[in-house]
Amino acid sequence: MAASTHLDLADDPRLAHTGQVIALLDRASRRHGAPVVLTGDINEEPGGPSWTRLAERFQDAYAVAPQGQEWTFSANNPRKRIDGVFPDAGIEVVGCGVPGDAALTADYVLATDHRPVVADLRLP
Repeated sequence: MAASTHLDLADDPRLAHTGQVIALLDRASRRHGAPVVLTGDINEEPGGPSWTRLAERFQDAYAVAPQGQEWTFSANNPRKRIDGVFPDAGIEVVGCGVPGDAALTADYVLATDHRPVVADLRLP
């Protein structure tokens, strides 16, 4: 199962929503007997409370197998990693990161204020 989220800019709601997302995904995973991959704009860097909670429940794909560039925000002047891919522990992370090809990076600022994150995953 795949899911995407865009967490709040404010700390307290972001942490509350993180718990709600995890609970919903755990319930869906049990119900369907399927592993989960969560992606999204966490609006927080690794080490923050919401990111830490996600990384305790799922794998932080970039931390497991960095491939490409790390920073996802801003598209024009990246200095933070606030977007991530979080697969269940049973899913192998082959590589994860922001594609750094110059032909692609020129288009990032035309599409959004974030850079894309690509993850190569292998199901068991």
